[in-house]
Amino acid sequence: MSIRERLANWIAPETRASKGWSSKDPYVAELFGLRDSVSGQMVTPERATGVAAVHACVQLISETVASLPLFPFRRSGDDGREVNRHHPLYRVLHEQANQVQTSMEFREQFVASCLLTGNGYALKVIDSRGAVTQLIPLHPEHVQPEKLINGRVRYKVTEPGKGTIPYTQDEILHLRYRSRDGYTGLSPITIARETIGIALSQQQYEGAFYKNGAQLRGVLTHPQELSPPQAEIIRDSFNRKFMGAENAHRIAVLEEGMQFQAIAISQKDAEFVESRMLNLEDIARIFRIPPPAIGILRDATYSNITEQQRSLVMHTLRPWLVRIEQAMNACLLTPDGRRTHFVEHNADALMRGNAEERFKAYRVGREWGWLSVNEIRKRENMGGIGPEGDTYREPLNTQQVGRDADVSETV
Repeated sequence: MSIRERLANWIAPETRASKGWSSKDPYVAELFGLRDSVSGQMVTPERATGVAAVHACVQLISETVASLPLFPFRRSGDDGREVNRHHPLYRVLHEQANQVQTSMEFREQFVASCLLTGNGYALKVIDSRGAVTQLIPLHPEHVQPEKLINGRVRYKVTEPGKGTIPYTQDEILHLRYRSRDGYTGLSPITIARETIGIALSQQQYEGAFYKNGAQLRGVLTHPQELSPPQAEIIRDSFNRKFMGAENAHRIAVLEEGMQFQAIAISQKDAEFVESRMLNLEDIARIFRIPPPAIGILRDATYSNITEQQRSLVMHTLRPWLVRIEQAMNACLLTPDGRRTHFVEHNADALMRGNAEERFKAYRVGREWGWLSVNEIRKRENMGGIGPEGDTYREPLNTQQVGRDADVSETV
């Protein structure tokens, strides 16, 4: 048995997830993703989400993706599609994922888990007809993927009071981040642990500054020699009156010829604020989030914010949508089911916040003949206007490609 297997059997999942546990052993670090950063901070998903930029990035991606409509579509003979509201997955993906969570709540947790740990797991609940009726989220710390000889994956799930239960690849919905072996996803938090470790250190330093920093910082001198108890009494009295944010800007009255000599420099002089801002921008880059999207606006203008919003959709959200769709199509649909159906997000909902751009796109589709009035109204959650709304228009000043214009023809 390998070292990794012995460690996995010896250390319970509850122990792995316990906060503050660490080891210098590289095998342990690789197995459980617990690694000390150079800054001395233990970087875990729980601690990383305490950094505002990490929380904002994870929340932005998971909430946005979970809020998009997700439907099972039926393939039609003309390469078209239509939402199949009678498919069992419609309720699971669009309404209620399980007995406790709505579809959005489940998908938000599912994506956030993958963003923080590199893996999102859900147990499929199947009825007597073989249809998926529920998706139960599993904590990544309780799941151990295991590669089998035939190339498939077996999942060992540890449940409190039940022990370890093995599940086949067909019973677990698995969403992976980038992977080295194709079976287990890498944690973005572990990959970027040095950057996040610096952010944790900066937060700890700033917290200590406001907790312990007296506005009058320096050395108290007394003209006479003081005994250790006397010096301690004077120091404690001074700290009680002037230490902490609530005592800032108070006026000190020194007795018996004592003098105060300031020796500390300010945070601004040390460029602490600038350093922390740069680190927060680095965290945004890790998740490929434009800084203005998480409230970093120091270099933002109206024009570059608009371009960065488009970049957010194209380069950040779209890869996650495709990753989720392909994982669900492979796991939630049978081979026969994939011939007639597929799962896909309706990314048009990302445009719903900009009515002007949306209506411009409708006008182009209507004028060039590939959108009807009823199709446009359907996208706006409006009822049709009857059979006449299913007609299409086309420009009169166009002709078939490769055909010479008939100059004698009148329109």
